[in-house]
Amino acid sequence: MTRWSLPIAAATLLAALAVAEPAHAAYRVIKWSTGICQVWNFGLPTRPFPYDYRVLTGPLPSFAAATRAKTRLFRAGRCLI
Repeated sequence: MTRWSLPIAAATLLAALAVAEPAHAAYRVIKWSTGICQVWNFGLPTRPFPYDYRVLTGPLPSFAAATRAKTRLFRAGRCLI
């Protein structure tokens, strides 16, 4: 069994890497009911809590892009912070 452990583990790892897709960031700007906006990564397995928020942007490719979008929303008066 030990003789086959390493080759099986290596084959499994290579198969997983071959099948895996590139990661897609799912950053969005959300606005809480208080008017405060926040960058949230919707790629995480959890959602913001409490659920009194609205999503203001579509998916953005990076945290930096989401921060720029949040700054534009703030300057346009759609966010308090």
